[in-house]
Amino acid sequence: MADLPLVSLAALTILDAGPAGQIRAAAAAGFKSVGLRLNPLLASDPQVTGTPLEAEVEALMRETGLQMLEAGVFPIKPDLEVESLRPVIALTARIGGRFIVCPVEDADVTRRLQTYRTLCDLCAAYGLAALVEFNPYSACRSLGEARAMALAAARDNAALVIDLLHLSRSGGTADDLRKVEPHLLQLVHYCDAAPMPDGERTQEELRAESRTARRLPGEGVLPLKDLLSAFPKGTPVSVESPSKSLVGLSAEERARKVFEATFSSL
Repeated sequence: MADLPLVSLAALTILDAGPAGQIRAAAAAGFKSVGLRLNPLLASDPQVTGTPLEAEVEALMRETGLQMLEAGVFPIKPDLEVESLRPVIALTARIGGRFIVCPVEDADVTRRLQTYRTLCDLCAAYGLAALVEFNPYSACRSLGEARAMALAAARDNAALVIDLLHLSRSGGTADDLRKVEPHLLQLVHYCDAAPMPDGERTQEELRAESRTARRLPGEGVLPLKDLLSAFPKGTPVSVESPSKSLVGLSAEERARKVFEATFSSL
């Protein structure tokens, strides 16, 4: 494993465990790093900053010795007040985070770019990079759109996270990745997937697959080795693989199975 990149357990893989449970499960499974949902997205996501959970998360990161990779989720919305994110950005930095993940939910190209630039500037003050995440059910649906947005931001800490499921479902390939400026390729969201279904799919179907029906690495049809070869050497890998096959298992059991599948596939 000495030649492998940093491999982290993403929050979405065991989202129901919450940040504290995600840290405990990642450490127990053998991961050296973890990604956490520190900024609530769903109604079921706990509030971290300004609650006792904030101190618990900080203490657990110290106790386990895990590295912190990315924090989510920071959607770029029309009404986003970037300054309101300062507490969670500061927490991410305190526990050693490197990236925040930014899906795009604003179709206005000019406005979303200005919001993203402001978010990059806030992150820069804390030593973090702000990564644009495209997906086929958002306002930024392709690798090309995300690349254009990151370049237009003209910020040193503007870059991309490439989710292999989203890349596949938006029609992207490893050859497309090889055409992207290497400095933009900062993080991989790693998983496998079922064969591409026939016919058109609704946004809800795409969203449901992303959140609940990915496949563990090596158990689907994605050309994982070819895809990973398109990234700069050492690009960190965050395993984002919520799978129906793991339903009913504890967070720790799921994390262990994901760990085993991931290192078998690399």
